[in-house]
Amino acid sequence: MIIRSKPLALLATSVVSFSVLAADTIDADSAVIVVTATRQPMRVSETLADVTVIDRETIEQSGQSTLTELLARQPGLQMSTNGGPGATTAIFMRGAEARHTLVLIDGMRIRSATTGQPALEDIPLADIDRVEILRGPASALYGSEAIGGVIQIFTRRNEGPTRPNVYLGYGSYNTRQAEAGIGGSQDALSFGLHAGRYDSDGFNATNAKVGSSYNPDKDGFRQNHFTGNISYRPNEGDELGATFLYADGTNQYDKGTGSFDDRLDKTLTSYQAYLLQRLLPDWTSQLRIGGSRDDSLTIGASGNSRFRTNQRLYQWQNDIRLPLGRALFALERSEDRVSSTTHYALDHRSVDSALLGWSARLDGHDIQANLRRDDNSQFGAKTTWQAAYGYRLTDTWRAHVAAATAFNAPTFNQLYAPDTGYGPGNPSLRPESARNVETGIAYTRDGQNVSLTLFRNRVQDMLVWIFSGPARGPINVGRAKLEGATLAYAGTWAGWHFSASLDALNARDEATGKRLIRRANNQLRASATRDLVEWTLGAELADVGQRYDDTANTTAKLMAGYSVVNLFARYRINPAWSVETRANNIGNVKYETAWGYATPGANLFVGLRYAPK
Repeated sequence: MIIRSKPLALLATSVVSFSVLAADTIDADSAVIVVTATRQPMRVSETLADVTVIDRETIEQSGQSTLTELLARQPGLQMSTNGGPGATTAIFMRGAEARHTLVLIDGMRIRSATTGQPALEDIPLADIDRVEILRGPASALYGSEAIGGVIQIFTRRNEGPTRPNVYLGYGSYNTRQAEAGIGGSQDALSFGLHAGRYDSDGFNATNAKVGSSYNPDKDGFRQNHFTGNISYRPNEGDELGATFLYADGTNQYDKGTGSFDDRLDKTLTSYQAYLLQRLLPDWTSQLRIGGSRDDSLTIGASGNSRFRTNQRLYQWQNDIRLPLGRALFALERSEDRVSSTTHYALDHRSVDSALLGWSARLDGHDIQANLRRDDNSQFGAKTTWQAAYGYRLTDTWRAHVAAATAFNAPTFNQLYAPDTGYGPGNPSLRPESARNVETGIAYTRDGQNVSLTLFRNRVQDMLVWIFSGPARGPINVGRAKLEGATLAYAGTWAGWHFSASLDALNARDEATGKRLIRRANNQLRASATRDLVEWTLGAELADVGQRYDDTANTTAKLMAGYSVVNLFARYRINPAWSVETRANNIGNVKYETAWGYATPGANLFVGLRYAPK
């Protein structure tokens, strides 16, 4: 089930976008709980944020093999990838930079502290129970990186009697997928284990445009992954638990080194232990200790290089129910440490944070306010805030307005990288900062939903790297303008559930007036599904406008727009067994999301799933 809240739209510019959501999700949204929008459990229908929740059933029905494919279908997100499965992927949320999207796994941050980007391509879709997407700045809740928004991934959970699950699939490019798990709950104890492997011979990652880097061979990918969780609930409101995710993969890529297969070995780990306690009837406390590791080893003909980021998180959060609304108080400490074959002048940092929040409903009024202070050992303190207000005009109409600030801390590369011919890091850099406003209106009645969202985000002190001249290296010079809007509709007609989104975006460098690279002004996503007793049938359309792959917006680096159609079907043999098939890019369209890099042609994937209810 994909559920999108009746969006807050950001204060308007002249850009318009349209999105249609499955109507059955609109009726169900009052029962669906989202955490990411406020850091506290809340019904989707009550949030003052632009939120999408994707549950496990929707993930299975989508037929997608990777998380990045699933995310690329969502409103407000654009994607670029340097080749096939496992290749480096960037997600641009509401036009922000890839490093401006915070990614969490069960509350743990994941990203490379050297590049600043989260390794979304390393997260196995098979191990995901639910994805929550929060669009818009959220530093007042989560601190650095959340200029564009937040993607939070929750690993597989199992409730009820202990049950196994198995999935086997095969498809084009000699792609093989196998996974199995077991989990359930008995009395106060719950557990789950899930493991799998993904292999693909892939296709040639580049085309002749890249010149000397071109190598006309197949660039494959393989990955092993494992997740586990255990929790003990002695009574209502108290819980002790732990979660773990591990994934290691190898991705081949083209570097123009003859017959040598250049490759990137990547390992991602996320883990945590937590204690949830109800101290008083209206006061819940949660202690969390955990961390993550992002490890990459580049193996090339001229030598190897390694970059590893270790992150630790210590968190104490308190949720207090007040006579009017709910309060949030939390303290956090995060620690980053980098180890690499590249020497950094400083290889560690820490951030101490305190945050406050309050949300309330009074008659037809909804209010949310948050304030956060982050004290970074590298550049000092930063304070961010956000405020949102919603009003129910009638039983069917609801209006929203919100404002927020956000920031993004410089990476270790930007601060301390040695000079390799392109300039050294600059330890005097300031954090990038953003100021966002949004407004919106939504109409919901009899399973039909219409909403209009508008946003305007200004990013200052953008970090850019000067590659030539006496000022070579990273500096704070940029200002970016990110403006857009979304018009949304959801409905069921003649037994069909329809979903679509048309995002319109104006993302530009304010100094030059040029469009930011790899962002399309317009993007249409549409799908239709229908249940016919044992069958589920569906079709998808993706239509993406032209994009530039250089900051000068030259015609030589202009990537043409494209339209791709996918088909999918699911046949339920019985309540436990089902066969799933997906035909992607049935028109065999040739297109690029990154200049010089190839994308899959027409391909087919078929899978068999055993998942007793």
